[in-house]
Amino acid sequence: MDIKEEELIVRQASAVLGGRQVLRGIDLAVAKGQMLALLGASGCGKTTLLRAIAGLAELDGGQILIAGRDVTGMAARERGVGVVFQHYALFPNLSVLENVKFGLLAGGHSAAAATTRAGELLELVELESHAAKLPGQLSGGQRQRVALARALARKPSLLLMDEPFSALDESFRLPLRRSFRRLQRELGQTCLLVTHDREEAYELADQVAVMFDGSIAQCCPPHELWQTPASRRVADFLGAFNRFDACLAPGALQRASGSWIAPIEALQISSDQAEASADAWVFSAELLACHASHQSRSLELRTALGELLVLRLPDQRSLPLLGGQLKLSIQAQALRYLAD
Repeated sequence: MDIKEEELIVRQASAVLGGRQVLRGIDLAVAKGQMLALLGASGCGKTTLLRAIAGLAELDGGQILIAGRDVTGMAARERGVGVVFQHYALFPNLSVLENVKFGLLAGGHSAAAATTRAGELLELVELESHAAKLPGQLSGGQRQRVALARALARKPSLLLMDEPFSALDESFRLPLRRSFRRLQRELGQTCLLVTHDREEAYELADQVAVMFDGSIAQCCPPHELWQTPASRRVADFLGAFNRFDACLAPGALQRASGSWIAPIEALQISSDQAEASADAWVFSAELLACHASHQSRSLELRTALGELLVLRLPDQRSLPLLGGQLKLSIQAQALRYLAD
């Protein structure tokens, strides 16, 4: 691993909180100018890892390097990182401009230099016209942009973001995260993002690290993660696959152990053409439930072997009543075998 090319390197990070092992030998690297998303459910250790990198939590073992410096024992203020929290952490009695200037003044910048830099950042996040307002006068999305501008004010080598968009309504969340991604690319800002939102990780990150129980189960580009999950647990967590017990699969697909997975989109209502194909796996399943959205329907199904599946239909074709049978097919090339 070339330290010069990596803005962040974590080596064998471990931590115990309240007698529980919350980080288990984490190895991680983020290249300069890239964004890595730590993706996992609550309690998996992702926020503890972010806090350890920021200097807000101690490790019981391991090493953290930022911009080539070993910062493992350094105080947070000495690490050269910016942090954006879920709930903004703005000073309610200070104006937008004063909030952005605060860290600059505390870091020794002159009042004139701090005002100039803060003004540049507010223009960058399109809030220059709100500089004199208090945080309470802004929308949630605007407050989060102020928090982002403040975190960028001292030109951190690494920006850490802990669930920064999760408290926002969807109408604010989607455009804000997309505008942030454009800004991050323009600035070449190295970022570590903590999120439980799979779509957010897929859309924003150059690399996604899936965490379970204080360990990283898989770290790779998002398209690779969604195409080739490393394990059944990763595939189940992503929620983008149907899974079949390989022990119960028919003919050449049968294995002594393991599972077959296929993207949910690969499961189709069977056609005469599919049934005639030697490469198609055709079977029936009971319709358990149907959930409609404005664009499609999601069907919950159960095979005769008891396997639960999801079928998504973009159209409004007629379906059997709940409890009725649907004939389904899946092409063999869509299946991927997982040994565990």
